[in-house]
Amino acid sequence: MIRCHTLFVLLCSLACAQGELKTTKSNPALKARGDTLLKEIISQKWAAGWKNATLDKIRLVAQKPDLAEPTGLPPVWSAIINGPAGKKGHLMWDSSGEGRLVEFSLDDKLEIKGGVFGLPALQQFPMKDEKGQLVASGCVPTAAASVVSYWVAKDYPQWSGEDGTTPKDLALRLRKKMKMSLFPDTDGFSPNRMPLAGTYPSELYKALKQDAQSHGVSMSIGLKRFSFEELQTEIKASRPALLSCVVRVAHQPELSWGHEVAAVGFCQIDDVELVGILDNFYPTKYPETIRWIRKDAFSSIVTLRPALENQK
Repeated sequence: MIRCHTLFVLLCSLACAQGELKTTKSNPALKARGDTLLKEIISQKWAAGWKNATLDKIRLVAQKPDLAEPTGLPPVWSAIINGPAGKKGHLMWDSSGEGRLVEFSLDDKLEIKGGVFGLPALQQFPMKDEKGQLVASGCVPTAAASVVSYWVAKDYPQWSGEDGTTPKDLALRLRKKMKMSLFPDTDGFSPNRMPLAGTYPSELYKALKQDAQSHGVSMSIGLKRFSFEELQTEIKASRPALLSCVVRVAHQPELSWGHEVAAVGFCQIDDVELVGILDNFYPTKYPETIRWIRKDAFSSIVTLRPALENQK
């Protein structure tokens, strides 16, 4: 339940450099592109069960005009995907230019070849800070806990320690190692408007290094500018990564923010390269649901590579 303030100014400037913040005029004719994009999505082998899916509630969505910290993201076409047996998904595409795919999800347990599986899909959760007030856990430690939990189960059980038996425990432990900032939720990101929490990717990087070392885990941890090629390398090696991005809130697309997520896959649809992520602020029926987002939304990548492949 949180807005992550992850390198907000840097993220917005990067998005601007990539063309995300340009003022463009929406083209009503592009509304029809949604059906074409849906056909391409459900033509994927892993989406075969959604072959009869349809679009519903198609609308042009602009960002909330008085957003406390505007990202400058342009209006997009947005729709709900109606799938089999009452399953749902979402779809967004550009409202200008060629109407390219922006992002989508299919709320389902799907077998996607080449992805990284086994990460707990931990959602942000309320917690009490040192002053006793109820605040959000924050996207950075929450996403990090999902990735660390993956490595605990895969090769490094000692990384859990005595105080990290659950993903939520790991999130709290990692959070203590980061310099977190609180921000009032004046825009309605969370239902109860508790204070939102965020920090920088550099804090994430330092916390992961310190935590791995203190638990005897030989893990090479790196922080770089996002590269789709590097992400592909990580995913092909079954190594989830942590990514910073500027995105709309999937279930409230009029809101957007800087966000930290766990990356578990990649694909190409509509000639658009997409990153598959587990979103820690996206309540879905199936925890395994992957949110696919166009690569230009991302700005940094934190990689975790076992330094000793045989270490157990």
